[in-house]
Amino acid sequence: MKASSFQKLTLILFSLFLGIHTVSAQNIGLKVDFLGYADNREYKAPYTQAKTFFGATISPNLYFQLEENHRLYGGVHFNQEFGINKENKSRINPIAYYNYKTEHIDFALGFIPRYERTKDIHRMVLADTFQYDRPNLEGMYFQYKKNGFQQAVFIDWTSKQGYSHREQFIAGISGKYQTGIFYLQNEGILYHNALTSNDSIDEHIQDNAVVMLRLGLDLSEKTLLDSLTLDAGATYGFDRVRSVYDMQKSPGFIANLYLGYKRFFLANSLYLGKAVNLPQGDPFYHRDTYNRLDLGWIPFQTDRIEGKFSASFHISDGFFDNQQQFTLRYRFGKDW
Repeated sequence: MKASSFQKLTLILFSLFLGIHTVSAQNIGLKVDFLGYADNREYKAPYTQAKTFFGATISPNLYFQLEENHRLYGGVHFNQEFGINKENKSRINPIAYYNYKTEHIDFALGFIPRYERTKDIHRMVLADTFQYDRPNLEGMYFQYKKNGFQQAVFIDWTSKQGYSHREQFIAGISGKYQTGIFYLQNEGILYHNALTSNDSIDEHIQDNAVVMLRLGLDLSEKTLLDSLTLDAGATYGFDRVRSVYDMQKSPGFIANLYLGYKRFFLANSLYLGKAVNLPQGDPFYHRDTYNRLDLGWIPFQTDRIEGKFSASFHISDGFFDNQQQFTLRYRFGKDW
């Protein structure tokens, strides 16, 4: 790590812990999240990139209970991929957000850790590489849940407009309603790629979106398996570059299966339809036909720690690609 990065990290942590002595009237707590990952992607299919993600992220943060249901969080994500060199620098991202949380409402504003709030969004809508490269939602998040119903909306501001940088943001929805063994799940995202402030550049506004609606069955309590869910539904993608081409539409069908027994699981996802051009989604869906099969093992799992290994097989338009992934996630929390 360069000296400047170390100094920034030290200053942020010192400022946070100094806050303990200045807000003694409020409740204070500490949270630490750790993610270690090894993700080897042996890809040859078009639109994909063969790459190995191998590194770790530690995310210490303090929270201050201002009033009942009101908290302020402050901390850092420190990420480093192994084998550091000039092209593989350490990354420090701030954690700084306000959170209003009750039994039914979760509202957050600021630099918000994304994992817990977006982990269930389908890969077609939001690629799983975001947990490595961009650990925060930078914007706002709102979720309401009650009696088997939950719905979330969020906006993630990915780039502020500048002379050489476009204005970019992601707006998304994610929700589920379950009654008995039946559930209805929705997901969607809009990626808006606007202009820079440099009028001399010939550039055009880009809009990409996809929405997904699935009807499913949760048969986990009806079988000898620990988990068994299956769902199917429709997807609809949109793609437009203004003044270059009109709105391109991509309807499709998607079906998903998940089963788990003890420490083993199998998951399968099938897509049939038109190719979906969504820069923030998994690139494998940029084709008419795609099937993903995951075989996994969870060697250990408690309330605080989970280790998961999976072997994934990607079948698409004459290509057979594979991926091996191991993640170790540790979560710790302490109230003072």
